[in-house]
Amino acid sequence: MSPNVTECEVAVIGAGPGGIAAAHYLLEAGIDDFVILDRADDFGGSWRDNTYPGLEVDIPTLLYQFSFARTGRWSKLFADGPEIHRYNLRVVDELGLRPYFRAHHEVIAERWDADRAQWELTIAGRDPVRARYVISAVGGYINPKPGTDIPGFADFKGKVLRPNHWDHSYDYSGKRVAVIGTGSSGAQIAPAVAGLAGSVHSYQRTPSWMIPKPNPRLSARAQRFLDHRLTLAGINAMTVGFMNVVLFGLFHILPALPESVLRRAIPGYDMMARRWYRKVLRDTIDDETTREKLMPPYGVMARRPVMSSNFLQSVGSGAVTLVTSPIARITETGIQTEDGTHREADLLVAATGYEMFTDPEYYRVGAVVGRDGFDLGTYYRTHEMRTYGGCAMPGLPNRWVLVAPEGNQGQSWQVYVEATARHAVRIIGESRRRGHPVAEVTGTAFARWVRRMHHQGKAVRLYTTECQPPMHTYFVNSKGEARYYRPQTVGQMNRFSRRSPLSDYSFTGTPRRQMPLATPESELAHDHTA
Repeated sequence: MSPNVTECEVAVIGAGPGGIAAAHYLLEAGIDDFVILDRADDFGGSWRDNTYPGLEVDIPTLLYQFSFARTGRWSKLFADGPEIHRYNLRVVDELGLRPYFRAHHEVIAERWDADRAQWELTIAGRDPVRARYVISAVGGYINPKPGTDIPGFADFKGKVLRPNHWDHSYDYSGKRVAVIGTGSSGAQIAPAVAGLAGSVHSYQRTPSWMIPKPNPRLSARAQRFLDHRLTLAGINAMTVGFMNVVLFGLFHILPALPESVLRRAIPGYDMMARRWYRKVLRDTIDDETTREKLMPPYGVMARRPVMSSNFLQSVGSGAVTLVTSPIARITETGIQTEDGTHREADLLVAATGYEMFTDPEYYRVGAVVGRDGFDLGTYYRTHEMRTYGGCAMPGLPNRWVLVAPEGNQGQSWQVYVEATARHAVRIIGESRRRGHPVAEVTGTAFARWVRRMHHQGKAVRLYTTECQPPMHTYFVNSKGEARYYRPQTVGQMNRFSRRSPLSDYSFTGTPRRQMPLATPESELAHDHTA
């Protein structure tokens, strides 16, 4: 082996919330021979990269934190981006993770070396890294779509900004701002810049469901109350309990109903939601024509709803001008729409979305090559996009992905990545304990899991793919598959992460010196509820 090759037991790819969670569980298991590789210069992931005006979390912050680092000291019910980023960095320092961090280490390829029973990671512009085990903790909203399909985009002579590359040195005061996109980022940016900009035009291709999000500031007294351990434990217990009830109905009761019943019930559900949303629009938008332009033609859960209490208000007040005529082309000085109108612009904000881990295009051919030449990018282009437990695949031994198809359970990002990280570390620990260095989920276990998830995802699949207009969204990928959500309750996902059958994996390879875990597990498989 070249002396320039870094070798470690575990390589964690990505230093966002997933990487932090993985590192925590590795240390908890007594495993400290690992590195955290990231293309940037610090921890934080999408909260490090996205710094645009108006950035806020879209679920209550008390739920958007690590289970091992809960706090009630938040300034608002829905914290802004810088506060979330400071929290993540504080957790990093409390866990002592900086010695494990390798900045500017962008992993561009992963290849399994069967002879060494190791992964070789190709690092852009640097020497490779070899690791026995790999935990890919790359987040779900990291890479913006590589370009826009709007003609003439490169011709624009003004300033172009993207949500994850915001140039804070650019002064948009008094400028003509065009925000392309009304998803979560665009709906936050447009009202946020309207106070200083000369004008703001928001270009909408497909209207989003804008769910009101009251966001009061939390007083010092409220923060002290919320920071009490009993308060935090109680809020978490109530939230998990509520989510378990809702998701049990969605993933267990509804799939037991005949498909014909679901097909009749789904339009009724959407009809009630539309009736409620029309009232929301009437309360905020005076102009009837504008209200109709803002009314989504699809169901409330068919795309990711936008949590916002100021976008509709800004449109209603005239601070933001809504443009719904499709964009024909970008010119040197602005945007030409199909109705023949040309609007001048000094700044274009391309809030057009991110590459999604549920799309086959996200997985480059040749980027991840496992046992016997198994290529993940090729596989996902020709097969259904599935995973075992939201994180593992046959053909990719000793490798787990914390953000993967059918992995996101829906409560919060931390709950999701902690569960997949716990599972990965548990299997790594078992492999070390047995002295067999290669752990791989079996084809039989994978097929059994896929059948179970297919059944439990019946209602979601029908709702998003067959009872809605054809769409390519976060929830429905470019192949027409609904692979965003993991059809399990919170409790089932967490139990799986701790007690899934060890017999679902094969543990092979030349026995080596046993490396005991902090808490050894039995080799006997445990029953689990999916």
